[in-house]
Amino acid sequence: MSTIYITGHRNPDFDSIASSYVYTHLKSRVDPENEYIAVRCGNLNAQTRTTFEKLQLKAPRYLKDVKTVVGDVVNREVPRLEISDPLQTAIGLLDDTGLSLLPVFDENSNYRGIISSAEISHFLMRETFGARPTYRFRTENLSKVVPGRMLFNGESPDFTAPIMIGAMPFERSVERITALESNQPLLIVGLRRDLVEYAIANDFPAVILTGATTAEAAELDFSLYKGSVYLSDVDTAETIRLLRFSTPLEGILETEAEHLDVSNEFNQAKKTLSASGRRGLPVFEKEQFIGIVSRGSFLDRPRKNLILVDHNELDQSISGAGEANILEIIDHHRVGSVMSREPFSLYTRPVGCTCTIIRQLYRQHGIAIPTEIAKLMISAILSDTVLLKSPTTTEEDRQTVEGLARHAGIDWFEWGQEMFNSGARLVDIDPDLAVSGDFKTYESGDIRFGIGQVEVQTLGGLDEVFPRLNSSLLKLKETKALNGTMLLITDVIKDDSILILRGLEDAAGSLPYEPLEDGVWNLPGILSRKKQLLPEILRAIDETRSGKR
Repeated sequence: MSTIYITGHRNPDFDSIASSYVYTHLKSRVDPENEYIAVRCGNLNAQTRTTFEKLQLKAPRYLKDVKTVVGDVVNREVPRLEISDPLQTAIGLLDDTGLSLLPVFDENSNYRGIISSAEISHFLMRETFGARPTYRFRTENLSKVVPGRMLFNGESPDFTAPIMIGAMPFERSVERITALESNQPLLIVGLRRDLVEYAIANDFPAVILTGATTAEAAELDFSLYKGSVYLSDVDTAETIRLLRFSTPLEGILETEAEHLDVSNEFNQAKKTLSASGRRGLPVFEKEQFIGIVSRGSFLDRPRKNLILVDHNELDQSISGAGEANILEIIDHHRVGSVMSREPFSLYTRPVGCTCTIIRQLYRQHGIAIPTEIAKLMISAILSDTVLLKSPTTTEEDRQTVEGLARHAGIDWFEWGQEMFNSGARLVDIDPDLAVSGDFKTYESGDIRFGIGQVEVQTLGGLDEVFPRLNSSLLKLKETKALNGTMLLITDVIKDDSILILRGLEDAAGSLPYEPLEDGVWNLPGILSRKKQLLPEILRAIDETRSGKR
């Protein structure tokens, strides 16, 4: 099963959000073998949020980008070790799984560190140099590593001690043991009664008997012994070899290893792993261990699957769309240049709303439209066409609204009026949101400009908010490095608009609108940014450019 994200454009309007939601519903029923997720790459405007709440539908979730991140390559199916596990268990798992490292947890499932061939090599090599090494022992690990059985469990299940072999004469053995001072050893010995009694008398932490049967071991008196007694089934040399691998991981693991987060960008994470000198690193999500990555995780860069609705240009899409596999585009705008590595399906029609196109796709696939989704589609079409009054409205839009309204059992005009009447007043809207909430950029030769649009119930209060809107336009112009920024404020009740323009001073003089004051024009009857305003802006820019030749 593949995951496929369906997204509208940045600064989403109602149609962008609704189309993402509705097309996800359709695709999930047409293609249940894959997982379709509706997402948005911007905030919901008040009209969109109110309608989703009214219909008790959950709006698409916010997704910052579709860039390839560590979470896309992390291995989540990783065996877990505990700090009490013997080293041999870790070696066996690393060998069996072929993984470069394994996570280690404590008894409360808290992450404690990692174990890899580097830590194992360091542990095995450090005893080669310096003084006699000491080892951390856990008596319950003996039977997991050394063939045999526990005869007596001592008072200390965990202890640290050097290893001593009882192979020399008694006096020489005692001399060597005494030289250890306070470090009483773990004694590996055969049926040497004298050494065993010495170990008991001096409270050695443990005795491992080799070459003895249970019956023979029972002849020794351990009644006063506080340590552990283990009966090994293998010879002394093999017991010594295996004993080191019973060491619990707590004293071997790496607790300070660098880690990655699932949100780390693919290339940066690859560099981090390379710089660490390790073959792999642990991966976390909000301080919770998730899995691991290795060098092999970064050999191929996976790409997210994406369907674009209500737009077709990558600079208007979610961040990282250029890295994704674009599978489909459903749109009602002019088609720009779409750079794609693979062929994709393109559904485009000259209608007023993307939901109008999606209605036809429901019919094409023979999928019934639930009542609440029908109401959502009606709302999107009425929003995009301003109650079917915008010049972008087509006969297909009208027929779609009427058909959906019959299906949903509502009066579409009353439904639309209620939706617009619940909209915000100009004085109630945050100026930055008013300017950038539904903002689209355009190019004409070397001229780049942007037009935002906000719909209100009344244009009253413009004088009060104008200074803040002006400031937001100038800030956005600088931030996006544009030649001009505009805000089309549309009164959806009276079907009139006001245009505020900052920049493009030469072209502004060629606009066919009534100026109200410097940089502000009255646009009676203008509702559509795309069909009514944009052509006049492009014409004015062309005239200005021609006049300078």
